[in-house]
Amino acid sequence: MIDSVYKERMNVMITVNSKTLRPKPEEVKQLGTISPSDYGHHLNFQLINTKKIKPLFPVENTFAGPAVTVRIPPNDGLLVYKALDLVQPGDVVVIDMNEEERFACWGEITTRVAMEKGAIAAIINGPVTDTKILNNLQFTVFSYAISPLTTKVYSIGGDVNVPVSISGCIINPGDIIVGSNDGLLVVPQEETLSFIEIGKKEEESDEKRRQELQALGVEKYLRRCDPLWEKMLGNDQN
Repeated sequence: MIDSVYKERMNVMITVNSKTLRPKPEEVKQLGTISPSDYGHHLNFQLINTKKIKPLFPVENTFAGPAVTVRIPPNDGLLVYKALDLVQPGDVVVIDMNEEERFACWGEITTRVAMEKGAIAAIINGPVTDTKILNNLQFTVFSYAISPLTTKVYSIGGDVNVPVSISGCIINPGDIIVGSNDGLLVVPQEETLSFIEIGKKEEESDEKRRQELQALGVEKYLRRCDPLWEKMLGNDQN
């Protein structure tokens, strides 16, 4: 059940969905065992690369958790704290600032609050600050930029637990974010079983390729592509 609260104040409408559908913990756990890069062999969508949204420091282990989403104006961070209030252990905080570059909405205090609430990561489509402290805290953060200038509390507006878009990928509240050093995978909550099946198959395929390379050696392994190469040349001649 989704509980929507609409607050209209002056000319501002704020949406806060305090209750969202949540994925099954066992399915989230299984997704966390498969790297987003394994899905890259199969999928053309649902993946966010690290050109725009980068990890602040190397991510040692793949993680997975349900998204708590929030979108805020460029300079007003109030709704970030409302989102943090709704975080449950294992969640990933996803903040959409529409690729804002100046005002950082995430730093030491938000990180400490998130860690206390049990969040496992934060994805910021905007800037973060206090990077040295965040590194020391070893809380996983992906961000679009880094800035010393921060958001303020103006109460301008924003929305919590609504669909957001990062790098062309739609993220709904409760979707599962899978992250590694290679980037992010967004798993729609209603498709978790299909994604688990795809991930396991791609893991098996990767292992098969690894074993074949070891068994055949580099030269014989590369020769396997020759028929495709010759076919392509033949097609060009036609």
